[in-house]
Amino acid sequence: MCVRVVPLLLLGAYVMCVRVLCQRDILVAGPPNGRCEGSCSATASPPKIHQDSRVRKIPESRKNAQVSDKSDRLIQLQRCMLQHDSVVVSQGDGSDSLVAFLALMAAVLTECDLHCHSQRLREMATRLESVVGNNGEKDLLLLLKSITHSKPNGLKPRTPTVPPSAGLYPQDCHEIYQLGIKENGIYTIQPDPKRPALEAVCDMVSAGGGWTVFQRRFDGQTDFNRTWQEYRDGFGSPQTEHWLGNAVLYALTANGHHTLRITLQDWHEQTRHANYNNFKVAGENQRFRLTARDYHGDAGNAFSYSKQYNHDGRAFSTYDRDHDRYAVGNCARYYGAGWWFDSCLAANLNGRYYHGRYTGITDGIYWGTWYILTDYRTGERYSFKSVEMKTRPRRS
Repeated sequence: MCVRVVPLLLLGAYVMCVRVLCQRDILVAGPPNGRCEGSCSATASPPKIHQDSRVRKIPESRKNAQVSDKSDRLIQLQRCMLQHDSVVVSQGDGSDSLVAFLALMAAVLTECDLHCHSQRLREMATRLESVVGNNGEKDLLLLLKSITHSKPNGLKPRTPTVPPSAGLYPQDCHEIYQLGIKENGIYTIQPDPKRPALEAVCDMVSAGGGWTVFQRRFDGQTDFNRTWQEYRDGFGSPQTEHWLGNAVLYALTANGHHTLRITLQDWHEQTRHANYNNFKVAGENQRFRLTARDYHGDAGNAFSYSKQYNHDGRAFSTYDRDHDRYAVGNCARYYGAGWWFDSCLAANLNGRYYHGRYTGITDGIYWGTWYILTDYRTGERYSFKSVEMKTRPRRS
């Protein structure tokens, strides 16, 4: 069967937007008669992929046309995409043709040195196809950029415990930022290569950008009084209030040094920040214990408020898993939130959302070093209008 594909490929050293009609073995040398299966004829020869993965020598007369850097080749690919209104025009199974098209792009970008029609590359192409279907061209181009920055052996066989799509996405928003994408938005990341990718809000503007947002509060539409499992796996969605998940936090901060940035805004439109240059969340076997040290900012250090109210080094608690240091009760149950409670709190950013002031116990969104906490004329407490927690690798 013949399909019309508009691939973007390197012929020797030249980037060309040509139309290759042969679907069969599209990533290796085509049939010698220049024909596909059936009666269609190919108007251009399929690209020839060399077995040697080393940089190929280019004659002196062609050096000016050489695209030596993978990022340059990506730019050329994007330019080619813009030249065509339609990427795939199929006379048969459109899904198969799109997979072939994406596999070809992946092979070009990675200077594929394997049998490029192998099952492994098809799996990558299938994953690419799902990105196109679910998230659109923006994520596809981001994904292609991540491929260009992968190691040359990125297509080598992986251990059986790792799914075929492992490592296909950037690990966090910081990696996306390093790829040159500096627009705020929702992006697909994969903090743990052994777990599925997920969507996350990326703050690419504040304080140097590259922040992965793991908690957002702004309208009270999401209940934060959740079970241990819900906090572990995450809840809500990036479009709304959400908690990205303690397991994700562990994966994000397991290697290297990380910074935590907390942004607080009250109902008087005052915005302040608390930053911790030593931030980490341990694994579930250590009850997602918090490390939050080396504070700087203008919101005050509520995580290390006093000896009794010190959230740094504390395990995570929920109403169904009590790991706090309060001997006669469950802080999470009492205050209606999952958090790193001590006995009990000087901070609780997962507390109940109040639209302004409230009375009773301090179960609202709370930061104990804020400049104003209580209206002493009425006894009412102040809550916050919005809060955001985010992390990125620490910069020197």
